[in-house]
Amino acid sequence: MRRCAAILSLLIFLVPIWASPGSVLDAYLPFYQRNMSMGGTGTASSRYGEILYSNPALIGSDNQYFSVPSFSLTLYNINKLIQPGGALDIFLTQNNGEEDLNRAFNQLINSIGSGSGDVLSAELSFGFISGIMGLSLDGSLDFHSMGSGGESSTIIMEGNIAFSLGLSLPLTVGENHTFSFGAAVHLVLRGFTVDDITGDIQPGGITASSLIDFYSRDDVWAGLLNQLPVAFGFAIPVDLGFTYDYRDIFTFGLALKNLNGTYRMQSYSAVNQLYYMLTGGYIGDTVPGNPRQGDSFQFHSGMSLDAGIALRTPSGGIWDWAGLTLAADLTDLLGFFSEPVTSSTLVTHLRLGAQLSLVNTFHIRAGINSGYLSLGFTFDFQIFTVDLTYATLEYGQEPGDKPLDLFSVCIRLGLEN
Repeated sequence: MRRCAAILSLLIFLVPIWASPGSVLDAYLPFYQRNMSMGGTGTASSRYGEILYSNPALIGSDNQYFSVPSFSLTLYNINKLIQPGGALDIFLTQNNGEEDLNRAFNQLINSIGSGSGDVLSAELSFGFISGIMGLSLDGSLDFHSMGSGGESSTIIMEGNIAFSLGLSLPLTVGENHTFSFGAAVHLVLRGFTVDDITGDIQPGGITASSLIDFYSRDDVWAGLLNQLPVAFGFAIPVDLGFTYDYRDIFTFGLALKNLNGTYRMQSYSAVNQLYYMLTGGYIGDTVPGNPRQGDSFQFHSGMSLDAGIALRTPSGGIWDWAGLTLAADLTDLLGFFSEPVTSSTLVTHLRLGAQLSLVNTFHIRAGINSGYLSLGFTFDFQIFTVDLTYATLEYGQEPGDKPLDLFSVCIRLGLEN
């Protein structure tokens, strides 16, 4: 149990110091259950907290929101984890001591497939939207994988903290037409493990077999703190948005996201060395044997231009008891029109989603994301909300190359109106 406590302590430490699914070189995007379960749509259909990252032009006076806070946990490759003998099956049904915890940990490692993928993601978010302004503080800790799979895989740890400010300018024409222009700026602090701290620095970490060795040692805490080289830096990306809305029944949206998405990074020989540079002290009784500051480097996370439409049932009457939202997005228009337009290209860039809301308390969602089905369910009890999402993402070049399913749970304290 001491090893489990040490790993948990490291995770708690990494989030506030370092800071969705995807590469550590991608733009930062929090995991939003509503958008993901509606097929990854959101450019015209987002509501509440996800607006700041989907399309800031959707901020409006009728969209009051605050979260204090929301917490989500996402597990990938969930089918393998819950099958008999899988990591979750052992943990939930056979957890009789440290031996079973070790078995569950080993099964988690063995479930990792070949190529690039995700293993686990945890997020904490605070948000506020009122009038034409929105603010949020988001933190995430992600575990990525790459390599040939199982114990031969490499585990990459990534942490983010993002401070966001969004503003919108709505212009109403007549009684029914509203045009809105919005902008959001994000200060993103990012850290991740790397393979080396000099030369051509690449995301890396430790092999899964080494992670098992770390886990089995009595000094696991000192090993994780003092033997993993890391990189830490920041970027200040900007999002721009536009929407046209007709009576909150039909919405068209455009969003140009991640302008100025260049990260300026500095590498360090270990997490403890990074902590020393930030605070002047070390964590724990053991310090790095050869603490060093490595090379600096930059990388650019690409921008995207997305378009979307949304249709909603009007408010009032029976629709307050059973409301329906339909959404469709075409993502990365710049990439879409630069490629030969084929059925595969359309499937890769197209997102479709639907939501059925019952008495504004129960929300049932479904969608298609790059050809894969996604599902979601929300219990909305005023200031307490629980979101459940199941979806499949494609990690290969073409649909069907490497699908990876996920299950996410989000618990939120706050208010949506």
